[in-house]
Amino acid sequence: MLVLNCSTKLLILEKMLKSCFPESLKVYGAVMNINRGNPFQKEVVLDSWPDFKAVITRRQREAETDNLDHYTNAYAVFYKDVRAYRQLLEECDVFNWNQVFQIQGLQSELYDVSKAVANSKQLNVKLTSFKAVHLSPVSTLPDTSFASIGLLKSLHAEFLPCRFHRLILTPATFFGLPHL
Repeated sequence: MLVLNCSTKLLILEKMLKSCFPESLKVYGAVMNINRGNPFQKEVVLDSWPDFKAVITRRQREAETDNLDHYTNAYAVFYKDVRAYRQLLEECDVFNWNQVFQIQGLQSELYDVSKAVANSKQLNVKLTSFKAVHLSPVSTLPDTSFASIGLLKSLHAEFLPCRFHRLILTPATFFGLPHL
């Protein structure tokens, strides 16, 4: 595990991630925010540099946290090799397994690998998954109070070749407690 905190390397990483769209989108957004003042107090964890196979963004360890808030305890994941992601997932210092948190990403193996490791740690896993969409620029948008396939087609939307996955993981000690 390597925490990347050099500003030059973070800018290079941002460019590298941009070339891997759409799968890298969640991590790219987090790295872009880090490079522009880091308002969400995130940091980057990699398996290696510069030839990384997996990259994870997480809340900085020194940032104040609420163990029940899966929104601020969010991890974004992008990997070129799912085995490298699994190895980072299994390392004890990468994820805080003692809090409710979420893992976000746009790659197909993300759910299965994350769920397998979470199950081995006796965590409850809830999955939300949906198709990612790219909207072409339009001058005026119609009423979007309801979403439908017809509406997306009228906006010339394209479905991206990946799904957005969000896993909310809950340690056994928090079962039954309300989530924020």
